[in-house]
Formats: sequence, structure tokens, C-alpha cells
Amino acid sequence: MPRLPRGKVGVMVIIDKEVWDEFRKLAFMKHDHFRGALSYEVEQALRNWLALHRSSAGEKNQRIPAKVNPKPKVAAAFDQVKEYLSKKFNCPITTGAQVSRSHIIEAISNTRGTDPKTISKWLSLFEKLKLIKHVSGEVYEVL
Repeated sequence: MPRLPRGKVGVMVIIDKEVWDEFRKLAFMKHDHFRGALSYEVEQALRNWLALHRSSAGEKNQRIPAKVNPKPKVAAAFDQVKEYLSKKFNCPITTGAQVSRSHIIEAISNTRGTDPKTISKWLSLFEKLKLIKHVSGEVYEVL
């Protein structure tokens, strides 16, 4: 292991290859291939991320909440519905997939409850928040 400068740490992370390649390319274009360009840019990106998640008062040692931007409950419920459908039909439910109304209702019943008001509520929330849209007849499209 190479000797690190004082006050620095070595970090091993696993990220998407395309993201890393794009990051490297941009860092080297920006700094014209100088030694330490990647370390400098990663450090700057982390500093920016930390600044975004601190209050405007911005104390350095401020405790950051565990869930900075929690997933809305409707989106989490929709993920459960998609997971149910994916398992039932053995194929992923992705953007653009067309699903019958009866299958969505079955998934809502199995994940959220069987009461007709509950089913109606979730179906309308999914539409209102543009997670699904009515295509025609009994067909909905996943957005």
C-alpha cells in the first residue's frame, strides 16, 4: 500500500462502471491529466454532498438525519405492487410496461388490503402521482 499524505485516507468503493468512466473522463478533461485529479474531484464531490445535506447554519459536526429525503409512502407502496407483479409474472415491471387493471387490483389487494375503498384509494393515488396512466379499457401503463 502506498504511503498516504498526512490527513488523508485511502477508500475503496464499488460504483457503476459507466459512472466511474464518465467521472474519470471529465476529471482528466478538467485538469488535463494532472496527478491527483481523481482524488481532488472525489473530495470536492463529497464536500458538495455534505454541504447540501447540512442546514444553512452548517456546523461541521452537525448530526445528519438518517433519512435526508425519505421515499414517499405512495412510491414505496407502488414499489411493493410492482414487486408483487414481477414475482407473479416472473418478469420485471419497468417503465412502459402495460398491466391490466385486474392485475394491479390483485397486487394492491395482496400488498395493501382488500377493502374496495383501499383499492380505489391506491389506484387513484398511483394515477394522480403519475406512477401509472390509464391507456384504454382495462390497460394501464407504468410510468
